[in-house]
Amino acid sequence: MKFNFVDEIPHPRSVVFSTHRDRLQELVPYLGNIDRIETPVREDDGPTVHFENVWYGSSDDVPAVVRHILTPELLKWVDRATWNAKTWRCDWDIQLHALPGAITAKGTNRFRDEGDDTVIETNGEFTIHPDRLPGVPTFAARRAAPVLERFVLSLLQPNLKGSNRAVTAYIEDHPRGASPLPHSLRP
Repeated sequence: MKFNFVDEIPHPRSVVFSTHRDRLQELVPYLGNIDRIETPVREDDGPTVHFENVWYGSSDDVPAVVRHILTPELLKWVDRATWNAKTWRCDWDIQLHALPGAITAKGTNRFRDEGDDTVIETNGEFTIHPDRLPGVPTFAARRAAPVLERFVLSLLQPNLKGSNRAVTAYIEDHPRGASPLPHSLRP
């Protein structure tokens, strides 16, 4: 299931881009449903940076009645992202730790300069692969997949916008800590 949305942040593109890319761990307090983020891989190649980030979701927002079912492994995912400062673009791919290969979530964020503001265009695709869900009969998974995709997208899009709100709050709280891209990385 494809999705897209446009969001606006009232700060310059270079500051928004570098904050999203380089201040991820510092954004955790601004992301209500995330306990922590680890970055085991960061490879800098000129204006391009490749990341592997491991996100640990919080169970605080999970209803108490199902909290015991949702182990920490079910609330963990790996985000592989390539940030290109020349094209103002981030290509990302997310894998759920508990269901490797059963779900595809990938997309692109483009950062457009709109004067003193930044417009972020997010285009993505979220797909559940019924034949790869362990322990679920394929016929049942095929029927449930579209409903689950719509449900997960209803959670995913607000979370993606929430990360933009976190960046906005971080920049406003740390005006000197949220620095623009160095001149050498600007297009």
